Amino acid sequence: MRKTNSAAGKLFLFVIIIAAYANLSSIASDANADYLTPKEPPKAHYKIEFSIDPIKGNAGGRENVRFKNTTSHPIDCLAFKWQTIAEQNMEIKVEGKPVSVFRESGSEITVVELSEAIAPDESINIEVKFSASMPGGMDVDILPLTYWFPRLWWGFETHDDYDVKVNAPKTYKIATSGVLNNTTGYYNTTDIRSFGIVLLKNSEVLEAKAQNVIVKCYYRSNEKKCAELLLDTATDVINFYRERFGFYPNSCLSIIPGADRFMGGYPIATNIVSIHGMGRMDEEPELHWKWITAHEIGHQYWLEYVLSKDPTQQWGWLMIGLGIYADREYTRAKGLGPDKHQGFIERYIQGVREGNDTTVNISEEEAAKINFDFNNVVTHGKGYSIISALDCLLGRDVFNKAYLRCLEEYGGRRMGAAEFQAVCEAESGQDLEWFFTQWLNSNRYLSYEITSKKCERKGDVYISEIEVKRLGDLKMPVPVEAVFEDGGKQVKFTNRLLDTNVVRFESKSALKQARLDPENALALIVPPPQLTEQQLSDKIHQLSWTGSGKQALEIFEKAKETKLSDPDDWFKLGLVLYGGKYYNESLNAWQFYEKLSEKNSTDYYIAKVWQGHNYDLLGQRDKAVECYKEALKCEDEGIWTQHDQYGMVINRDWVKQRLETPHKRD
Repeated sequence: MRKTNSAAGKLFLFVIIIAAYANLSSIASDANADYLTPKEPPKAHYKIEFSIDPIKGNAGGRENVRFKNTTSHPIDCLAFKWQTIAEQNMEIKVEGKPVSVFRESGSEITVVELSEAIAPDESINIEVKFSASMPGGMDVDILPLTYWFPRLWWGFETHDDYDVKVNAPKTYKIATSGVLNNTTGYYNTTDIRSFGIVLLKNSEVLEAKAQNVIVKCYYRSNEKKCAELLLDTATDVINFYRERFGFYPNSCLSIIPGADRFMGGYPIATNIVSIHGMGRMDEEPELHWKWITAHEIGHQYWLEYVLSKDPTQQWGWLMIGLGIYADREYTRAKGLGPDKHQGFIERYIQGVREGNDTTVNISEEEAAKINFDFNNVVTHGKGYSIISALDCLLGRDVFNKAYLRCLEEYGGRRMGAAEFQAVCEAESGQDLEWFFTQWLNSNRYLSYEITSKKCERKGDVYISEIEVKRLGDLKMPVPVEAVFEDGGKQVKFTNRLLDTNVVRFESKSALKQARLDPENALALIVPPPQLTEQQLSDKIHQLSWTGSGKQALEIFEKAKETKLSDPDDWFKLGLVLYGGKYYNESLNAWQFYEKLSEKNSTDYYIAKVWQGHNYDLLGQRDKAVECYKEALKCEDEGIWTQHDQYGMVINRDWVKQRLETPHKRD
């Protein structure tokens, strides 16, 4: 799913028409009523008569909004949301009486103060008259109307019911989020996130049914062949999803042509999706058209049915990831191959290799500073990679239970990462904080590889040992598959707490092949990307001062390539490598430390003494003595440093002793 700015001229034009600066009939000087945000807002019913003339650029209508206060608190203040770009007017009455309203300049929100609070279990009727105009008109072939009416706003998306009548020039076909009642002339639908309208000129339509779901595909003259494929695929997808997930959430679906290039598609509103490039069908394989249809219909479950609770993005990684999982189920069942879904993982991997910070949970301020394609790399690529990794970790049966439970419990409600994690923990019986923290709150990446394997016959059985080493900084169990000469296979998982695992298999025939992640479910980045200076510095900071020489040796080689600029990093590497008896490498680290020090400073003194220590241990006494003499040239008589882990107090007396006797380790 992808949106594009270049298509905005055709695909979001109504935002320009309808959104406006307000001329309200009654503006209060202050908004004194308390505005409360219910955790579960009341569901409203909208009955709207709407008229639009794109040629003249005029639109407007009347709406009647009814709801019952299903909360436990009185409601004495309401809000309506309506975008503001062009000229617009709105009049509001409650129970037939004008009310005080307040709207700040440029705001999308209109605050309505009620003369009497709506008590719990009481109902209210609101009448809204609205109009908007855009000088010059908007006479285009495809005109989506997405924010075309004032809507009750609780601070987030909700499910509501709609009866909508649309009056438009006869030259346009009308697609909406509802089903037309030919008797009343209203389009009816219930329990949807957003009611959209699309006006189409110079278009035809194909229609089919997937059981009780009316499916329509609109097309222009050069798009019929593609429309036929999309229609057939859509009915097949809906039937498959109904069987796979137990239901389909709505009673209609309209497919609308998008831009004339391949950018995927996007949901215009509930029950309306746009697919790009329909007029160039032959330039993409059939797989693309079937997959993108399944992908966009997947949004009807995740985004439209289950609402997003993402704090900084319109849709967020969770709705995207769970939606991609749905279309993966379809493509697997239909034997369409893994290419599309591997593409999402590769998109994320490439982003990591390019050095992008792929942390998922970021603030709005951090999001505003991003200078790479966060939508494709993180929201789509990493979002799907997280869901795929969780499916691999929990196993298909457990993950499927969690997936279906989320659909059951959060239909019409908002779900975020915390709610999703809680369901996964409940179904698996595991605490998964370690998984979600690493994937969502950090830039860590997954990298494991097989470093050795051996197989020995012991009596009537073969014992195979496969060594797996962690190369990245994200820790999780990864599946290891062993394939044997007789065709048998076994899969076991590594232990996430160990950096090096030896996975043991017992079989009746010899080992033929071993590989990680046999289903290609994980975003394994092998070989790992070169670490940035900050990442290396963080790794050095995490090293224990003792007992971590082997890890320091691995970091040291990367540190040399990166040429770390912080002397503290070389200081710690020098000591930890010394502790691990890697004297050549420790010597080299102290030489880097010296280069970053001022001559005759304390840092310079320390660097020279420790170089002397390492030269002594390497049997290069002449060079050691030179270093000790250079250290003694430092003017400050009080220079000293203490290293308790080695029982050293390195002052001038210590250095003078080293001129007499070489440094040795106990």
